[in-house]
Amino acid sequence: SSKMTGASSGSSDSTPLLGVSQPISMAKPTEKEIVLSEQLDTTLKSFNLYESEEEMETRLEVLRNVNSLVKKWVKEVSLTKMPAEECEKVGGKLFTFGSYRLGVHGRGADIDSLCVVPRHIDRSDFFTSFYKMLSEDPNVTDLHAVEDAFVPVIKLYYNKIDMDILFARLALKEVPDDQTLHDDMLLKNLDEKCIRSLNGSRVADQILRLVPRVDTFTLTLRAIKLWAQNHGIYSNVLGFLGGVSWAILVARVCQLYPNYAPSKLVNRFFMVFANWEWPHPVLLKDIDSSPRPDISSLHDLVWDPRTRSTDRYHLMPIITPAFPEQNSTFNVTTSTRTILMNEIQEGLEMTNDIMEGHAEWKELFEEVNFFSRYKHFLVVVCSAESEEHHLVWEGMVKSKLRHLIGSLERNPRITLGHINPKTYKPNTNPYPFQIGYDNPVAEMWFVGLEFNKSMMGTKNVVLTEEITGFHDTVNRATRYSKGRETFTDDMKMLLNYVARKDLIKWISKAELTKGRGARKPTAAAAAGSLPSTPRGVVERRESSSMSMEGTGSTPSTAAADSWTPSTTGEVSSTTMDAGPSNGRKRESDENEVPQGENGEVMDQTCSSSSASSEAVVTSSSCVAAETPPICRILNAGTKLGHSTSMPNLGASATSDRQPAQQLPLANPDDANAANPLPTESVKNDLISGLDSRLLNRKRSAEGLLEEDVTAVKARRMEAV
Repeated sequence: SSKMTGASSGSSDSTPLLGVSQPISMAKPTEKEIVLSEQLDTTLKSFNLYESEEEMETRLEVLRNVNSLVKKWVKEVSLTKMPAEECEKVGGKLFTFGSYRLGVHGRGADIDSLCVVPRHIDRSDFFTSFYKMLSEDPNVTDLHAVEDAFVPVIKLYYNKIDMDILFARLALKEVPDDQTLHDDMLLKNLDEKCIRSLNGSRVADQILRLVPRVDTFTLTLRAIKLWAQNHGIYSNVLGFLGGVSWAILVARVCQLYPNYAPSKLVNRFFMVFANWEWPHPVLLKDIDSSPRPDISSLHDLVWDPRTRSTDRYHLMPIITPAFPEQNSTFNVTTSTRTILMNEIQEGLEMTNDIMEGHAEWKELFEEVNFFSRYKHFLVVVCSAESEEHHLVWEGMVKSKLRHLIGSLERNPRITLGHINPKTYKPNTNPYPFQIGYDNPVAEMWFVGLEFNKSMMGTKNVVLTEEITGFHDTVNRATRYSKGRETFTDDMKMLLNYVARKDLIKWISKAELTKGRGARKPTAAAAAGSLPSTPRGVVERRESSSMSMEGTGSTPSTAAADSWTPSTTGEVSSTTMDAGPSNGRKRESDENEVPQGENGEVMDQTCSSSSASSEAVVTSSSCVAAETPPICRILNAGTKLGHSTSMPNLGASATSDRQPAQQLPLANPDDANAANPLPTESVKNDLISGLDSRLLNRKRSAEGLLEEDVTAVKARRMEAV
């Protein structure tokens, strides 16, 4: 079928060419690849990913009902603000985005939706009168509002379907049923929260427009999402990749191989991104050449490391295709990038075996046991006296966990901090902790720790500063939250060290043994996972091998056996002081990008300029880097849409064993003038397997690739 093959009934000339470069290969799928795609689809169905017709109809009915509620509510509010005769056509409309809009949602998945209203309806109306209308609907359960979130949202279950509803007000008199969100000028005169809310729907629509074949894209994305979820790397808020980021990566691979079947696209996904030279950005369209609306206030929101100093510290830029184009992965840290690259490398090896007939698809999607990866853990307990309080408190703590990982990364004795996105219920007979009241509603996150063996000479690894700092971060967030009155004394957080042998005291044996054991990261993954990490960090990490004993990583036996936690911490959400408990002043202002003398940049957790003020904290143990990672790639004259967004993958990436020319679809002559192709001798090296980093070094030596370091430093100092 066309779904399985990815081929259309027309000629090869009918294949749409999309993206910032020419396709790597236009080859059509073979019979073997078609069969493998059918097997892939069957495997996905065995994981119970697809909804039944009845479940699909239930979702559609829910959307119809909520859409009717939106129209009814808009009309009722309009009657209080304008003449009755003008209220008949004010409209209002519910849009969808996320996995449901992309067609890759599974059973039990939530529906991301957006309530779009005309200009006379306020956000305050949304969180008062619309919230009240929902609360009075008998189909609505578990209703709660998160008004002060980065993207304000109402969460609920409607007829047992999980829904998130965002709000956006357009500068229009009415919002008819045929209203679309494609026009960039709709963003004019809107506040940032409305723009962020609209962005989800606009991005989803753009992704679907920028893939050659939607059917092959959706099947491939379903496979990648299942793989990421079962490998514990699917969470934007915790520093991994969220749904939009995975969708953009899959869409880019579909652009590079527009006629490939889903089975081969999955393999090529791992191949492309195992070789990607981060922090080269992943782009679905040339944002330099795309027409821009005349909205100067929004141009500052566009991701551009050539002009925005904070964008230069993003480790894995994956850029959304809708204006204003932004990085969807600013939460990624050094640790989470390392973990992602290790998993992608393992995925490449596994899919190579599948394509050669040596393995089956189910092996790729097997859930990995997180506790087999490490021997040392930090557990974060989030507890409250009621389900309602726990729901509020868990969301707050979860939103700050990436800051804990960032602080652990800055401890020179810790090589890796790996947080498991999955939460666990604690054992109850007895409870493994004392929280101050009986029968708490509690959930736990586990952070796997990998230690620097070269620095394990002392008996203890001190984590006091990291734990205290995380308490401070969470308490500042609660104290300055708009909804701070919702945080009560029963909301508690506890951090404890747990050795793997003691995990059975905390969680059930069924949870502890679920899934297959983790595999040892290959040398290629370990070497390739940190292509642009500051040199000192690479040297520190290389001194600690990625070897694993049994099923977990560990320091030397003596050090591991003698390791003991230096501290535990318990915190009430309302009683802790704002600053660190030891009273010391932090070593840098948290709103500043930390810099040393002569403009050196300190190794740090990446964050967006629009992120929380607690996002960037430096430590005296940080290692200086000569320039931000992105500055080694970009300068003011570099086009974002050309070679910076595409690795030179070499002959193995193509069907005809020839190196792919990295040319944009438009104006190739101008692009060649700015980015000369390598000389013939380098081309020959490329055919034999030369990667893009070595290629760029050769081009630089031959004078073909120049970088004005003085100009870069001058721009950086101006930005600061």
